[in-house]
Amino acid sequence: MYNDVINKRLASLRSAMKAAGIDYYLFVTADYHSSEYVSDFFKAREYFSGFNGSNGDLLVWKDGAALWTDGRYFLQAGMQLEGTGIELMKMAMPGVPTVEEFLEKSMLPGETLSFDGRCIPLGRGKELEDVCKAVDKKACLDAENPDKTSIKLADLADGVWTERPALPANKVWLLTKEDTGESVAERLKRVREEMDKKGCDELVLSSLDDIAWLLLLRGADIEFNPVALSYAVVKKDSVDLYINEDIVSGEVKNTLSKDGVCFKPYNDIYGDLRADSDKDITFMIDPKRVSYSIYKELTGEGKKAKTVECRCPITLMKACKTEVEIDSERKAHIIDGVAVTKLLYRLYKLKNDPAFKSGEKKVTELEVADELLKLRQAGEGFLDQSFAPIIATAEHGAIIHYEPDEKSNAEIKKDAFLLMDTGGQYKTGTTDITRTVMMGEASEEEKKLYTAVLCGNLRLANAIFPEGTSGQNLDVLARSELWRRGLDYRHGTGHGVGFLLNVHEGPQNINLKGAAGKLTETFKEGMITSDEPGVYLDGEFGIRLENMMVCLKAEKLVKNGKSFEFTGREEGYAKEYGPFYGFETITMVPFDKTSIDKSLMTIEDIELLNEYHAKVYKQIAPFLDEEEKVWLKEETAAL
Repeated sequence: MYNDVINKRLASLRSAMKAAGIDYYLFVTADYHSSEYVSDFFKAREYFSGFNGSNGDLLVWKDGAALWTDGRYFLQAGMQLEGTGIELMKMAMPGVPTVEEFLEKSMLPGETLSFDGRCIPLGRGKELEDVCKAVDKKACLDAENPDKTSIKLADLADGVWTERPALPANKVWLLTKEDTGESVAERLKRVREEMDKKGCDELVLSSLDDIAWLLLLRGADIEFNPVALSYAVVKKDSVDLYINEDIVSGEVKNTLSKDGVCFKPYNDIYGDLRADSDKDITFMIDPKRVSYSIYKELTGEGKKAKTVECRCPITLMKACKTEVEIDSERKAHIIDGVAVTKLLYRLYKLKNDPAFKSGEKKVTELEVADELLKLRQAGEGFLDQSFAPIIATAEHGAIIHYEPDEKSNAEIKKDAFLLMDTGGQYKTGTTDITRTVMMGEASEEEKKLYTAVLCGNLRLANAIFPEGTSGQNLDVLARSELWRRGLDYRHGTGHGVGFLLNVHEGPQNINLKGAAGKLTETFKEGMITSDEPGVYLDGEFGIRLENMMVCLKAEKLVKNGKSFEFTGREEGYAKEYGPFYGFETITMVPFDKTSIDKSLMTIEDIELLNEYHAKVYKQIAPFLDEEEKVWLKEETAAL
């Protein structure tokens, strides 16, 4: 089978490469801001390959092409690349080189590698520089040789993709100090204090959630994330905001102008940085959150400016929510909890419907997703989903990142687990929740595994720990019951969550392994993090149970009604060991009691579940009708 459409596109691309003197061209799955999701404008890799998975790199050269993707997409990519002549490179499989290893082996001295540097993170850009140096080193070429291997930054898609979609341009809006507990001026003051500590004159911001947090700015340019395409440069007494001014109302301009925000055209950032790099200025940049192109504008021979590469100070500030944001998130989770609880009741009625049991009544994964979306849309302040919903019946639940589409959409199976990982964006906050329910009768083995996952969730949420504890220290609490059965799961146990921002946010996480041998970020008061252990049996089912929880000082948890013994404070032990912290669970949705084997739980596990369920009923019942309320009363009754 010959894919005429893709081959014609590749032929046009190769003609453009030849005209520009480019030997290898690399497309990545990213926008200019390293966003988790990208708009259609940035889907050049999909346009030139036909592969539409969420992760992949496409490398094209004069007589070949290859696409790299991960194990989630091997089958899909194989089908979509058929007839294109593009070789599938299965990432992390034995004998399969990385893009960089392939280039180092394939490129010849003097050849040119090209990519859109605005879409390549600084770190990876430097790795590609190292590839070119390695090619020259093997050929014994020094840096002054005119035939040295080089990098050329170019967006070749722009000239070849004739019907390329426009950049998104959706209206922006502002939060207030009443929404967040902090004004723009207060946040700018904190950021500038950190800039002063590093001796920096200007902070370059490219990450959209950093800009949104700093300026209390929200938009709708990135699917699921309420942010706007923009750049910002924070100076000592002003902020340059690079944004499409058509999406900014006069009211927004007037409000932000009072805090020294100057509005400039979106694409002027590069020219302005190029001009400023000839001045005696020290720029602060986060190498993980700026692009290779931004870095190249600021550095190089003859530049007067200096750069300080460090973590953006906003990263930690954004993670530690204010009291106002925490209280607002609690409200968002009640609204969201009502929607998810109503769905669980409808699933309860479905599984007990004789027509469903007989197979006469059929409901699909996408129908469940649509039903939940409608329930969420009825909630106060609902804006959008916070990510693409994962609704997975039976064996689909064993695929950790499964998302139903028109091709994969399956009927909900009776006597099988249904895994639902979903979330919402509300004006009061961001939610992320996973519930797994049995659509019939659970087997003894299924109950054992469900109970093991549930105990992991409860025990992690009940942790009390001293200052300086990281998610890596706590991860074992969620996995231990699975380890006892020779089982585990291949994903992190928890990730940070933004306040009306990205559902995946750092710097904290709960994971078994740290980066480069270092512990993950230590927990601090106000951090909101997911708690989501799971177990997955290929070809059979998956179980994941996820709540969100906020980190608070232990004394505050006691004051808020959490029932655990916290001794020693009055004796002054804290002077020696410092403050202690714990978690308050803010997700308010019942677990599936029919899937629990009480005999496998400790007395403390049972008390924790009963305490949680009592809170769920108290918070959610007032918003249900009488029939739903009766069901929830039974579902949350003490074990």
